[in-house]
Amino acid sequence: MRQKQWLGQRKVLIKPPLPSLSRPFPAMRAKARTIAGRIRLSGEYQETIVSYMVNSPSTMLSKGEKYQEVIRDVLAVLDGEPDVTARMATCVSLLNQAFEAWFWTGFYVVDKVKKAAGTDELVVGPYNGTLGCLRIAFGRGVCGAAAATRTTQVVPDVHQFSDHIACDSRSNSEIVVPVFDKAGELIAVFDSDSESFGTYDDEDATHLEKLMAAVFSI
Repeated sequence: MRQKQWLGQRKVLIKPPLPSLSRPFPAMRAKARTIAGRIRLSGEYQETIVSYMVNSPSTMLSKGEKYQEVIRDVLAVLDGEPDVTARMATCVSLLNQAFEAWFWTGFYVVDKVKKAAGTDELVVGPYNGTLGCLRIAFGRGVCGAAAATRTTQVVPDVHQFSDHIACDSRSNSEIVVPVFDKAGELIAVFDSDSESFGTYDDEDATHLEKLMAAVFSI
């Protein structure tokens, strides 16, 4: 709750401070989630608290532990939020902040209008990074392959992938995960690129598939 403080003739609104960043990391994150739970990450405090959780020291965490933290944070933020675009944007934001090696993170969404007309095509959705390709046909490149086969594509070296689409020439490895709604219909693919070779592996695939199912297959 805000506190009012009078300074002469001026009324100043003072926000309560967040917990000290000098506290041990596990306690910091536990406290952050407690605060998030109490106010349901709503209104003006949402950005502050989510940033506080994500920007806590993570170098000591394994990849699996990072995913566990991100999945918990994503689900806490999205509790009660039905909008698909908001859900995609939140996944992009928190994943992009958690994994420094990812320079492009985003979604390509199934174009419903073209699908109704008999054409299978992806159109770019919420993302973070350099300019993405606007449209990708099913079967083209890594994203198109994931959409056409409905299976996750883990590519340690994109230059060895047949028909790879170089939306950004810096990309050297990539992962693409199909996204399904609760009826099992493909609605999008999640895509991430890295400048390093071999950034993604089966562990990434497992956790990202779990996250996509928890967020969109509900």
